[in-house]
Formats: sequence, C-alpha cells, structure tokens
Amino acid sequence: MMAEPEASWFDITVAGKRFNIASRHGEAHIREVESLLNETFEEVNSRVEGQSLLNIALLTALNLADQLLGEKTAHHGKVEALSDRVENMVTRLQNAIEGRLPDH
Repeated sequence: MMAEPEASWFDITVAGKRFNIASRHGEAHIREVESLLNETFEEVNSRVEGQSLLNIALLTALNLADQLLGEKTAHHGKVEALSDRVENMVTRLQNAIEGRLPDH
C-alpha cells in the first residue's frame, strides 16, 4: 500500500482574505481551488446587493456544493452506463464462447 504524500502548506487569498491551508494535492491544485473560489465569489457578489461578506461566502459555498453534487450525479450516471455496457459485452462474449465450444 502506497503512503499518502505529506501535506504542504500554501498561502491563498479568497475574497481579499488571506488563508494558510494544508493540502496533499500540490500547488497547482490549490491554485485552481483558489481561482474557482474567487471566480464564484465574484460572480455571486455581482448578483447580490447589500449582502454581508458572510452571506456572500455562504451563497458561494451553496453554489459550489450544487455544482459538485451535479457533477457527482452526472458521473454516477456515466459509471452506471459504462457498467451496463461492459456487462452486455461480457454476456455477448460468454454466449459466443458457449456457442462455439462443445458441452463437457
């Protein structure tokens, strides 16, 4: 069993606030997370007026959670479809083999 990589610490800035976070996923991943958070925060902030920073942060989290669940559902559907295709191919292969081989 391979050991998980050590966590490294990264400084990120989200909504003008600086955070120091630990991650095992590396800097490129953390920069993508930072960018996604800032983009989503700015999008939400541009659609609401007079909301507190906390409310905008919560709406940002709700938007991202909704996106994540949507992707998870779509991924699950693709996995099920692929599983069905593989099962169908295995059945067809078994039928082809049984049709060519004499009974023992």
